[in-house]
Amino acid sequence: MTMKHTSIQNIEYWYETITAYKQGELSEQQIQELLRWKAERIEHAAFFEEVEKVWSISRETITFPEFNTEGAWNAVKAQTIDIQQPIQKTIWNQLSEAPFARAAAAIVVLATVTWTMSKLMGSKDTFTDLKAFEGVKEFYLPDSSKVYLHDSTTLRYASSYGKDERMVFLDGEAFFQVRKNASKPFTVLSYRSRVIVKGTSFSVLSRLRDSLDIIEVEEGKVAVLEKYSRSGEELMLTKGMQASVDIYGGLHKSNELISNPASWRNKERMIFIATPLKQVLQDLKAKTNTVVILEDKLAESCRFTGEFDNTNPVDILQVIALSMNMQVEKDGDTFILKGSACK
Repeated sequence: MTMKHTSIQNIEYWYETITAYKQGELSEQQIQELLRWKAERIEHAAFFEEVEKVWSISRETITFPEFNTEGAWNAVKAQTIDIQQPIQKTIWNQLSEAPFARAAAAIVVLATVTWTMSKLMGSKDTFTDLKAFEGVKEFYLPDSSKVYLHDSTTLRYASSYGKDERMVFLDGEAFFQVRKNASKPFTVLSYRSRVIVKGTSFSVLSRLRDSLDIIEVEEGKVAVLEKYSRSGEELMLTKGMQASVDIYGGLHKSNELISNPASWRNKERMIFIATPLKQVLQDLKAKTNTVVILEDKLAESCRFTGEFDNTNPVDILQVIALSMNMQVEKDGDTFILKGSACK
């Protein structure tokens, strides 16, 4: 194999897996694992497409000698059939010679191909990347789970997030506050580990240059596995516990309890992406102790997008009111947002 993808771990394994996928030898679970791996990083997708191309070329170069089957068959018939006897045609022979039958067959084939392609094209995911280049940034995922990203961190999720599962791909350091949903567990895939929860608070540190992934739990229960779970082994962590996963897939639980996971997140900026206004005001209260009342309760579900440093809450409310066509008034220590934000 002449392809050079030095940043891809276990490259021989993935080469064989992609080849087996093209040959139809993978189970449904293995296919899903492969497609998740492909979606994780641009390098994975490029390698996948390169192997596909090589596989297709190799199939095209397999040629077979052409045989004169018609001549051979005529020779056999000359020896076995009396040419004076009429040859009985089957129904298929008669239909295949009819022009309308050939046209109908072509239409069936075309319809089948069109349906198949539409299914394949319609199921293609797009991806959103959330990034923190410096310091700390705070984001909300489509299900209102909150994530804090530390320096030089990227978090990716697919457009299908939340439909059948909640899965994100992490490169860097992040703290998650996951909204509970027992029917759709939340999964973090990183360089060496897979972390699965149903609703809890925890942090994951995973960078390519490091030899370990580190997982810390603030609240709830967290299952930690080797990234592709080949051994089936897992560690179950609860509040205050820490575990790591090494480059060989080894799982290690620390005996020391931690009191403040991801303490770096206390310096965060507030970033909202299509976040319900009710959630925005709750976060503002938690960070600045500012009480805000919505005059119109229906406005709670209106969505706000914006980014703030730890600045004066009055300035923040003025920005929210201006962007949502509302008015802000002060009544003692309480602020009131008036107007119908999303009408």
